[in-house]
Amino acid sequence: ERKILTPNEREKLGHMEGVSRDEEVLLRFSLKEAVYKAMHPLINQYVGFQEAEVTPKSDGTASVELNLKTGQHTRLGTMTANWRTVLDGQYYLSSASVTLK
Repeated sequence: ERKILTPNEREKLGHMEGVSRDEEVLLRFSLKEAVYKAMHPLINQYVGFQEAEVTPKSDGTASVELNLKTGQHTRLGTMTANWRTVLDGQYYLSSASVTLK
């Protein structure tokens, strides 16, 4: 949990209706991975877990805030992240898209 989530994200855990704390950690991990995979072809650099904050919302969207040490996030334009459960809620499916400015 500490390696994957920022202190701010850890403070917000446990407030999603119908989602346990452990499930929310997994969901945030899944969303971060989707965001990283969408960004990498555009910025071509390593991004640490502490350089991004994701906040999943009950409507299946998520807000994303980046603070890359290199400042490369200023080159990015529109960013979207979405999630949903699949197979009767057994798994999370996350997706993300990123554009350049």
